This record gives sequence, structure tokens and C-alpha cells, in this order.
Amino acid sequence: MKIAIDRIRALAFGFVFIGVLLGIFDAVRTGALFLSVGTIVIATTKYLRSNRHRKIELILPVGMAALLFVVALTLPHAK
Repeated sequence: MKIAIDRIRALAFGFVFIGVLLGIFDAVRTGALFLSVGTIVIATTKYLRSNRHRKIELILPVGMAALLFVVALTLPHAK
């Protein structure tokens, strides 16, 4: 299971990298969507791998990334 989580996390880092590149090259909405999905996956896998499970370590980053996702969807005239 640890190897599967590592692969998923590496894929999530790829999503974050693609999101940053898309944001730089004028595709702000798509970049924000990739960035938020990657951040949610990274926060979730980090929470699953930790020994101490404090809910704030999961809720706060996932909530912020979910809000970024919602803002990206509601952007007017985004390219």
C-alpha cells in the first residue's frame, strides 16, 4: 500500500507542476483546477501516511484546495 500511495503522490506532484505551468502560460482556470486537485491528493496521502491523525491537518489544506477549485470554476472570462 505504501508503494501505491507513493505513486499517487508522485502523480499529484505532477498535477501541481502542470497547474503552475498552465497558470504561468495564461490558462489560469485550468491551472488552478490542476493545482487544487494535486493539493487535495497530496494532503490526503500525507494524512494517511502519518502516525498521528489530527483532523486539522487534513481539513485545512483540503478545504483551502476545494475553495480554490470553486473559485477557479466561478472565474468570469477565464482563459
